[in-house]
Amino acid sequence: MKPKRKLKKFVMPLTYVFSLSIIVVGGLLISNFVGKTNNDDFSYNYVVGAFINQDDISPVTEIVNEEIIKPFTNEGVEIAKKFYDKDSDDATQQKSIIYYENTYMQNTGTLYKYNEPFEVVAPLDGTVTSVKTDEILGNVVEIKHNANLITVYESLSDVEVQEGDTVKQGDKIGNSGENKIDSQNKNELLFEVYYKGLIMNPEKFYEMDIKDLSETTE
Repeated sequence: MKPKRKLKKFVMPLTYVFSLSIIVVGGLLISNFVGKTNNDDFSYNYVVGAFINQDDISPVTEIVNEEIIKPFTNEGVEIAKKFYDKDSDDATQQKSIIYYENTYMQNTGTLYKYNEPFEVVAPLDGTVTSVKTDEILGNVVEIKHNANLITVYESLSDVEVQEGDTVKQGDKIGNSGENKIDSQNKNELLFEVYYKGLIMNPEKFYEMDIKDLSETTE
């Protein structure tokens, strides 16, 4: 009968240290990812999978509008899903979570809906810096208003602007449409706001002072 083989004394400590290292590194990676998705310094589109476009198109450098308007004119439009705010209570946060293909994601904008198509308009003067089609979100338009401010319009059924166009406040960008994230509503707009490189709650954006938006980023 063959004698049982025993691990040498140094094998178990090495195995323990190796396992502990994997756990620590994994924890740091997860912590880093969660920290970014909590809106601390994250300007990443959660579905389209591309950083906000920074190209050579000259943006509007001074906002001359007197106030900010919402990106639609139909008063019947309502919120289907709110922006995920890391400082809100647990119940509110749960209502701001998106579930898509077995994955939970924080809503990085405000999702609007209506029972029929509605026009999507520019809330401020700006320059169209990107127009593209995404297989999940439909047509996506990005507008740069100045060095501080970028707005993004997703789930459009059609687009009436082109890259490089200058738009005025209230100009039509396109019409509401649908996306694969929320298939319950056929007429939606997912609206995102990026201010000084950080994503922010669109509902708070409407309340901002124009003078604050026009401040030069240092």
